[in-house]
Amino acid sequence: MAAGLTFATLLSGLLAPNRMANLKQVTTNAVKRSAAVRRHGNVQLSGEWVLDTTKSSHGALRPFLIACGAPRVFAGPLARKFDSDHLVLKAEGDEVTIETPRSGWSLPIKLQTDATYSRHKETIVATPRGPQRASLVTASHAPMAVEIIKLGPSEGEFVTEHYVTTDDGNLEQQLTHRAADGRTEVVVRRVFKRVASV
Repeated sequence: MAAGLTFATLLSGLLAPNRMANLKQVTTNAVKRSAAVRRHGNVQLSGEWVLDTTKSSHGALRPFLIACGAPRVFAGPLARKFDSDHLVLKAEGDEVTIETPRSGWSLPIKLQTDATYSRHKETIVATPRGPQRASLVTASHAPMAVEIIKLGPSEGEFVTEHYVTTDDGNLEQQLTHRAADGRTEVVVRRVFKRVASV
């Protein structure tokens, strides 16, 4: 519950008053996920992960990338490229670093995928439609789970990234994009297998 309160305090001054309903929903979801974390085993979050294709849809990121501003012509091939990349997470104290090392390809659009997020300061993240202001929200029982909130580029628009480890040693990723209208939401869930420690 403390994570939810911290989340609300962090964002209350950043979102427009008419967008507070969105904030309340995000906070409620964060608290629910914190409760879910308590049901999972104590598996270290930090590591190098690869997509588990038996538990994740191929190209699942496409609608999320489009919602974030990627041109439709690039979104499908880009989503499939992300499927083949590794995900590297490093969680230490009040910071988490997320990297997506590319296997011989480069992004055709301005989309920042590697960054370090902190609970104490904002990180500016580049997107095709402009910068976002990102902060780390630590869920209960960290380092088993972390949540990142990215505000913008439009007023009232935001993205959340949630990562949690499971009893079977996998990493579950949930990416949520909430549009500025407060009603349109795109949610993508993927599962990763650990391939190395970091």
